[in-house]
Formats: sequence, C-alpha cells, structure tokens
Amino acid sequence: MRLALPLVLILLLSGCTSSGAWERVDVEAFDQAIEDHPKAFLLDVRTTSEWEQDGHLENATLIPHTSLEDRRDELPEDKDELILLYCRSGNRSQDAAQTLLDLGFTNLIELESGITGWKDAGMPVSYA
Repeated sequence: MRLALPLVLILLLSGCTSSGAWERVDVEAFDQAIEDHPKAFLLDVRTTSEWEQDGHLENATLIPHTSLEDRRDELPEDKDELILLYCRSGNRSQDAAQTLLDLGFTNLIELESGITGWKDAGMPVSYA
C-alpha cells in the first residue's frame, strides 16, 4: 500500500503536463524563438492604446487578453502551432497563456518581462 500512493501521485502529476506546454522565457530566448520559428503566431495581449503608444513587435497580432475567448477565431486553427505571446510587463500574458491552454492550445512561449523588458534590452519595436 505504501508504494501505491507515490505511484498515484506520479501518474497525476505527469497527467498535468500532457495538456500543453507553456514556457516563460527572457528576452534573448524569446528573440531566438522568433528567429527559429518565423511562422509562429506572434500574439500581443495588451490594449489597443498600449499597442499604439508603446509600439509592438513586428508581425504581431493584437488580441487583448480579455478578448481571447471571444476572438478565438483569429487564433491559429492548429492547436499545436507555436504561439509566442507578450504583454506590457509579463503579468497579463500569464493570464492569457492560461486562457490559451484552457482553449486547447498546446505550444506556448511567453515573454516574461513583456514589451517593457524587450525595449529595455534595446530590441526593436514597430509603430506602424
């Protein structure tokens, strides 16, 4: 009986990770992911005013984190497609990543410092 409990815990914990991958990375790793996966879906989950005032990453799609469920038809059809996401500072993108997992997406990389950290690192943004 004593061995059964650890086995059950291992099975439960391993089942938790099979629903999808969500990785929080720094600016360097996020930039590398963009370079390594040029066809990945780049998702900005900030507000429209932040997008306009602070710029955005080139080729990003703006869908505010509170609108992800309502605008799911704008997300990739393939739930396994890589989604690279960011917000302003890395807080809302965590909520957005969880929402994406709940919607069935399985392959997420989130910029932990947001666009603020991106810009602080001297990385380019677009205002067009």
